[in-house]
Amino acid sequence: MKMFDYLPAYILNHSPKIIAAFEMDFLRNLPAFQMAVPRGEKVTFVLQLGWSAELPEVASELESRLTEAKSAFPEARFIILANAPAEVEIIKNFCEVYLASHNAFLDPGRYPLARAGRRKFDALYIARITPFKRHELAEKITKLHLIGSCSEKEQAYCTQTIARFPHAVWSRKVPSFLIGRKICEAACGLALSAVEGAMFSCGEYSLCGVPVVNTRNRGGRDTLLPDFAVRYAEDNAESVAENVAHWVDDPIDPAEIREAFLRLARPQKELVRELLAGIAGKQVELPHKLNIRCRLLPHTQWMHGIRRKSI
Repeated sequence: MKMFDYLPAYILNHSPKIIAAFEMDFLRNLPAFQMAVPRGEKVTFVLQLGWSAELPEVASELESRLTEAKSAFPEARFIILANAPAEVEIIKNFCEVYLASHNAFLDPGRYPLARAGRRKFDALYIARITPFKRHELAEKITKLHLIGSCSEKEQAYCTQTIARFPHAVWSRKVPSFLIGRKICEAACGLALSAVEGAMFSCGEYSLCGVPVVNTRNRGGRDTLLPDFAVRYAEDNAESVAENVAHWVDDPIDPAEIREAFLRLARPQKELVRELLAGIAGKQVELPHKLNIRCRLLPHTQWMHGIRRKSI
């Protein structure tokens, strides 16, 4: 049992207060944040996108809920960090926004670099077992590692999906400190959804020096993928398997992929660092994933969390 219940956010700076959260984690919990954050306090909300704002219905909900949030916190500053250039063009019409993929905030020190040579698996897919991840596109890959669990309400779908992969190794969950080692065992990583957010695992693949078999998509996962380390498959299992075979037979130096990813990510991370320094009047630490939706040590959560208050 938890001693305190914390809201899904992280305080990057206390005075003036800078709070980071995923956009809908904040906006859909707005009444709870109103109770927990003192009224009239100078605060900046830095909101990352968890789903593609290129979709009209997503952008419309974001604009509507931000209007409510601005009314609830009239003195606050709201900053959106978009994952794709197209999202910036949409969101700039109703909120301050910058291109800064959430993958830019992955801590490189957490991810080992893969060794050159043959790998245990031809491909790895780190993805929750849910329809939008389109696991069926990977069913013709013979040496495959699937990592991901499912929600209780999608258990039947999960069971049916995994049954399609009798030849694959399936790991429901891998501890975060071991995920890099698992990535390094594969010749390439898979990114098969048509729509989502920037997909953390895409950044993790690149930091381990593993190329990607991708599909055309909305959400921004392409933003930081090095061009030479990604192949685009058609939306069918045959094409995905063919592109996986390419990476098995024609690998790239892992160090080149990692360095290219970091070159793409660095300007976005520095932009946010400078932006927040201008607000705080000092350098603000940018932890791994901004410590949003991360398992935190009790001391860190106590220092940087926002406790939910009862009515």
